[in-house]
Amino acid sequence: MKRRAICTDPSWAGRADCVHCAIRNRVLFATLTVDELNDALLEIDDLVYRSGAVIYRHGEAGSALFTIRRGMVKLMGELPDGNQRIVRLLKIGDVVGLEVAIGSPYKHTAITIGETELCRIPAPVIERLDISHPKLARQLMVRWQNSLDNADRALVEFSTGTAEVRVARLLLHLSSLSKDGTCVDIGRQDMGSMLGITIETASRVMADFRRRGAVGETGRGETCHCNVDLLKRIASPD
Repeated sequence: MKRRAICTDPSWAGRADCVHCAIRNRVLFATLTVDELNDALLEIDDLVYRSGAVIYRHGEAGSALFTIRRGMVKLMGELPDGNQRIVRLLKIGDVVGLEVAIGSPYKHTAITIGETELCRIPAPVIERLDISHPKLARQLMVRWQNSLDNADRALVEFSTGTAEVRVARLLLHLSSLSKDGTCVDIGRQDMGSMLGITIETASRVMADFRRRGAVGETGRGETCHCNVDLLKRIASPD
């Protein structure tokens, strides 16, 4: 088995094997055939980041984009008062730093939630494939549209309604990313940042949800079990 290094900052930890990737049908190169992948000689690095690691910072010159193979990434936006707010959560198969594909600096600060495995794709690789494999351009457009859809969700679902409605909607979104009804516990500070509520309010709502059976322990500190039916009723009180 190939060894992967655990790192807190971007560093080389091994060349990714795109042809045999377990989630190849979900990532950016899903439309490329095995022969096309072999011919491309992809210079893609396989990295594993610790929880809370900064992948890149807002305003940095973009030299690479990343595909999430395991874990989750939060994108932090800069507010006028200098504070940061979570503007998007990215999951397995999503691309982090898409703006690099059009030569733009990074628009957000990207931070891992839990231990996260990423494939780092240098910008020149995308430029080269964009010329030789036009199907990649459509994949990039699909990823851009997904980003817009996620931004719309954050604006509509996570920024309106009472605190408990917002928390319920967020938990439903997180649980939809798994197959067993569990969701990543992103922490009260991140929850408050994403929903525009205080840490104290997020803690109070989650404690109330636990008493009502809307969420429960899974035995693993980084996840919780969601009662989807109850959360749906809370998320749509009317």
